[in-house]
Amino acid sequence: MEQIPSRIMMMWNIRGIGNNDSRIALREMYRLNSPSLVFLAEPMVLYDSVPSWFWNNLHVTNYCLNKREPLIPNVWAVWGADVALTVIFASSQCLVLEHVCNGSTVYIGGIHASTSYILRRQQWADLTRLQNSLVALWLFVGDFNAVLGAHEKRGRRLPPFISCTDFLTWTNANLLLHMNTNGVQYTWNNGRLDSDSVFLRLDRAICNEAWTDFRRGTSCTTLMRTQSDHRPLLICMTLSLTPRTSSFKFFKTWSQHEDCRPLVLITWKKDVIGSGMHRLQTKLRHLKDAFMVWNKSVFGDVQRQVQLAADEVYRIQTLIDSLGLDTDTHTLELHA
Repeated sequence: MEQIPSRIMMMWNIRGIGNNDSRIALREMYRLNSPSLVFLAEPMVLYDSVPSWFWNNLHVTNYCLNKREPLIPNVWAVWGADVALTVIFASSQCLVLEHVCNGSTVYIGGIHASTSYILRRQQWADLTRLQNSLVALWLFVGDFNAVLGAHEKRGRRLPPFISCTDFLTWTNANLLLHMNTNGVQYTWNNGRLDSDSVFLRLDRAICNEAWTDFRRGTSCTTLMRTQSDHRPLLICMTLSLTPRTSSFKFFKTWSQHEDCRPLVLITWKKDVIGSGMHRLQTKLRHLKDAFMVWNKSVFGDVQRQVQLAADEVYRIQTLIDSLGLDTDTHTLELHA
């Protein structure tokens, strides 16, 4: 199988790069891993405040920043002269870069999601629109400030249901896969002890099926936590130029929709001629095709769903504010 050389990428919510200890830690990570691309979240200073000699020592020759006016950018991407990247999208929560290699186009998004689930919904809508307009290999890596459920949190309180549902809906609607993380699973903790401690899997890598078809050797590993309450992520990947057959995945969200069962019954009742095993294989293939089309038509318009949900939440919050009620939300636990 023909392949190109491996690439190593890093993502770290550094929680401030203005101090010497953080820079020393970042320099050591570069020395040990030699990454081609690094995303830094929450640097907390202007890019120009970091001395140019520091970047020269890391062989960083290019950089881009997200847009967050009037606040300073909170997502940086830095890379060297050995890789060609183009910025195609920048917002207050992410940076998306395009890379073309051996005729294959890949899109890599560096994420630092808002602690507000309402603002995160805008990000899910933006990313969905990008994925629908740019059909290619996609990889998202970063601090998503959300978890999929209670299995990704350790602490007294359950994670917020709305936040988990939004996160899961975005990934399912776009057929995205949460990559397994080698090493420590909880990438952030609040530094407290005993019953007040909270551990969350906020940092991760997420890709689409096209990415797994070509970059079969991609792995995500957590590094040692230092100078930040977040663990850095190390992503190693190799591009295979020989595609493999895409695997079919059934999403639990489908079974909860009222039209799922009728779709299965109608598709399965279609007549198929041949032996028993041939009929079974053909019916399963027809069912797979039907699910793929149905998923796009039913769950594909995520942007409109997100906007409707955001409007409803705004209406409810306005009502609560007018009544003078105190909304004790969990959002504060999802510390960026």
